[in-house]
Amino acid sequence: MNRNYAPLTLKDTKKIKALQVSEFLSQENGFFTVSNVVKVDEGKRDRFIKDIEKRHDVLAIDRQQMNENFLGLLKRDFNTLINYSLLAIILTIIVFFRNFELTVLTMFPIVLTGVVTAGILYFLGLELNIFSTVVCTLVFGVGDDFSIFLTQAMQKEHTTGKNELPTYRTSIILAVFTTILSIGSLIFAKHPALHSLALVALIGMFSVIIITSTLYPFWFRLLITNRARKGLSPITFRLLLHSTLSFLYYGLGGLFFSLVISSFTKKSRGRTLNFFKLISARFLTSVLFTNPWVRKKIIKATKEDFSRPAIIIANHTSFLDTLAIAMATHKIVYLVNDWVYQSPVFGKMVKAMGFYPVSQGIENGIDKLQEKIDQGYSLVVFPEAERSYTNDIKRFHKGAFYLAEQFGLDILPIYIHGNSEVLPKGDFIIYDGAITVKVGERIKKDDISFGLNYSERAKKINAYFRKEFADLRDELEDENYFKKKLFLSFLYKDAEVVSEVKKDFKYNKSLYFELNKHIPKNANILHIADDFGQKDILLTLQQAGRKIFTLMKNDEKRQIAEQNYLVKRRKIRYVKDNTEINKKIDVLLVSDENFDICSLEKLPEIVIFCTIKDNIVNNADYTLKFSYGSLKVFSSE
Repeated sequence: MNRNYAPLTLKDTKKIKALQVSEFLSQENGFFTVSNVVKVDEGKRDRFIKDIEKRHDVLAIDRQQMNENFLGLLKRDFNTLINYSLLAIILTIIVFFRNFELTVLTMFPIVLTGVVTAGILYFLGLELNIFSTVVCTLVFGVGDDFSIFLTQAMQKEHTTGKNELPTYRTSIILAVFTTILSIGSLIFAKHPALHSLALVALIGMFSVIIITSTLYPFWFRLLITNRARKGLSPITFRLLLHSTLSFLYYGLGGLFFSLVISSFTKKSRGRTLNFFKLISARFLTSVLFTNPWVRKKIIKATKEDFSRPAIIIANHTSFLDTLAIAMATHKIVYLVNDWVYQSPVFGKMVKAMGFYPVSQGIENGIDKLQEKIDQGYSLVVFPEAERSYTNDIKRFHKGAFYLAEQFGLDILPIYIHGNSEVLPKGDFIIYDGAITVKVGERIKKDDISFGLNYSERAKKINAYFRKEFADLRDELEDENYFKKKLFLSFLYKDAEVVSEVKKDFKYNKSLYFELNKHIPKNANILHIADDFGQKDILLTLQQAGRKIFTLMKNDEKRQIAEQNYLVKRRKIRYVKDNTEINKKIDVLLVSDENFDICSLEKLPEIVIFCTIKDNIVNNADYTLKFSYGSLKVFSSE
C-alpha cells in the first residue's frame, strides 16, 4: 500500500521537544542558521577546523580556544592593572615619605610577601588562577597598608626615641585576624575553587603578619636606628654601595700586593725598591679616586720635594690618612701599629716596604730606621698615637721628636683636612666631602725657637701645628661646609622636622657661620632653644671642644634633639631646668623668642641673642660688642 508522507517543516520539528531543535536552529529575516557540536581529539582539532571550513560553506568555532583567548586577555589586562597599581603605590609612598630609601624599605615587605607566598603555593602544588590572583592583590594591598604603618612607627621611633611599634603591631594583628576570619572561613567550603581561594588568602595573610611584624622592624633598626644609637651617621644606599666597592677594591689590591708585589720587594734596593714604593703609593691614591663625590687637593706651602729625609708628622683622624699622605709623596716609611703590621690582607706588603711596628720599641729599631733614612726615605709618625673622633688636634707624644733628635732630622708637618668628616673613626662609610693635604714648612733641626730638646719641641710644635691647622680650617670651611653632615644627622626623621631644619639653615647659615666666631672653642654654653637641636650640632661640629647645656621647654622638640646621633659623639646635654647644669657657664646663647632673660639670676660674661630680633640685656654692666642681623653679642668686659 502506498502512502504519501509530507516532509516535516521547521515549525513541525520545533513541536518535538525531545529534539531540542531550537537550540541548533535560528531564523531571522528569512535567514536560517544551523549549528552543531562536534567533539574532536585534541591532536586533530586544528586540522578538522581548517578542513571543514575549506570544503563546506560553514563557520567553525573552537569554544575551548575562544575561552582560552578570553581568559588570556582577561589575565593580561589584569596584570596590566596590577602593574599600574604597583606604580601608583610606589609613587604614593615616594610622595608621602619623600625619601628613596624609606620607599624601598616600605616596599620590601610587600615584595618579600609575594615571593614567600608564591614559594609556599609552589611547594603545596597550588596553581594561581584568575580568582586566586584577585585574592593575592587583596593580600598585597593589606601588606602595603601594614608596611606604611610600620614605616611611620619606626620613623617616629628614630625621630623622637618613642617605641610606638607595639601599638601599631597590635592593630595590625587585629586587622589580620579579622581578615582571616572573614575570608579564611571559605576553607570549609566543599567547592574546590572556593577552598583554593581561601587557602591562598590564609597563606598570604600569615606571610604578611610574620614579615611585617618581625623581619621588617629588624631590617629598619639594623640599617637606620641602631647606627644612630651607636653614634654613627644615618646612611643612604648610594653611600653604602660605594663604600663597599671602595673597600673591596682596597682589600683585593692590598691582598694582590701582599701576595705578588711583596715577593719582589723583599730583596729590592735602590731604584727598584723606590719603583715598587711608587707603585704602592699610586695604588693607595687610586683608592681615594674611586669616589667621585670626595674632592681631593694637595697644597704645598713651599717647594718641598721630599728629596731630603725628615720626620713627617700629621694629624690622625681617619683610616684614610695614610692614603692621603700617599698623594703627596711615596718616599716614606710609616711607623705603624701591630694590627697593620700583622694584617692578613696587606701585612706582607707593609713588611716588604720596610714599615716599622712601634710596639717593638723605637730604641730597638734605630738601626733599621737609620738604613731607610740613608736610602733617602722620610719617616711618617702620627704623634697623637691614635685616631680622634673629631678634627681637634690632641696632645703630641714625644716619640716623633725623639727620633728627630736621634737621627738629626728636620720636622716636616703635613696637615690633613676633611678626613674626620669623610671617614670618621669607628665607621666604614665614606661620606661625601673633600680631602685636603697641605705640606707645611720644614722645622729645622737647629731651630731653637721650638725648644732645645725633644720634650720641649713636642709641646711647642704641638701648639704650632694646632695654630696652622686652625688657619687651614678657616681657609677651607665656609658657611656650607657642614651642611651635608648636618642634613645627614636628620636623615629619615619626620618630613616636617627635616623640612624645618633645611629651611632654617637656608635662611640663617650666614648668621650661624658668624656666630661661631664669637664663641670660644672650649666654652661651656647654656643654650636656651626652641628648635630641633640643629644649632647645637653646628656649634659642636665647628668646634668639638665646646660643651653645650641646652634648655628646651618643648618636650617633643627636646626628645627629637636628643635622638641625634652626634649627641653621643659631642658634648651636648639637654636639660629641663638650670639645676641640672654642673659647670660654670661661659656663654649664654638665647634663640627662643619666648624666653625672658630676666628669669636668670646670674648671667655669664658673654650673652648672645641668635635669630631673635630687638632683644637686649637690661644690665648696665653689659655692652653690645657685635651685631649682625638678628645676631647680637653682649659682653660684660
